[in-house]
Amino acid sequence: MNEFVDLLPAQQRMKGENWYRGTADAVTQNLDIIRRYKAEYVVILAGDHIYKQDYSRMLIDHVEKGARCTVACMPVPIEEASAFGVMAVDENDKIIEFVEKPANPPSMPNDPSKSLASMGIYVFDADYLYELLEEDDRDENSSHDFGKDLIPKITEAGLAYAHPFPLSCVQSDPDAEPYWRDVGTLEAYWKANLDLASVVPELDMYDRNWPIRTYNESLPPAKFVQDRSGSHGMTLNSLVSGGCVISGSVVVQSVLFSARSREFILQH
Repeated sequence: MNEFVDLLPAQQRMKGENWYRGTADAVTQNLDIIRRYKAEYVVILAGDHIYKQDYSRMLIDHVEKGARCTVACMPVPIEEASAFGVMAVDENDKIIEFVEKPANPPSMPNDPSKSLASMGIYVFDADYLYELLEEDDRDENSSHDFGKDLIPKITEAGLAYAHPFPLSCVQSDPDAEPYWRDVGTLEAYWKANLDLASVVPELDMYDRNWPIRTYNESLPPAKFVQDRSGSHGMTLNSLVSGGCVISGSVVVQSVLFSARSREFILQH
């Protein structure tokens, strides 16, 4: 099927002067490799977000709208919007205004309690992306960031469109709210882990129609045993991975990896 993954760690390789200076520069420094694939479109994704999305739906939307750049978006509470790029769109989903992490984010016209946030998921026409990155690389005043530099410039040129995330979000329950978490902080990462320990998690890891591919270590099954005093190892509303041994402990609403807990109650 000609499917593969190339891992390109951060490195000094083109000019030998700088590490990655921003999200856009990270792509710029690997342009020679990207160009070898001779792709017609390029999808740019953030590595610290958790969600399930069918990118083919977003790509189809990009082509049908005649966009040069498409930005995935979703409404967020206005009090949280300062952490994201915020946009305004017209009736055709063309982005007419974009500001990165505003102190006073604008609200959505139909819902003053929310702002329309960029998810940091982009589809570009490949040739247009290469042109933008080369121009940005020459700009000494640029921070070389997609949200701060490139997307506002594309918006001013009238070539950026928004893609509502619900149109391509993959969910086992079609009536559920789309799940997306930015885990760029330790607290956000912790909360996202505990989301998975809820009774009915918003992110369904057990959906056989859309499995999550990952690396599985060769570990023995999790084990729950009595301790020397006869107390049982127990767990409730938790994820316990292989290699864990719970001895005489009660684990509540937690996520454990290769842990050994004895004679205490573990609760978030």
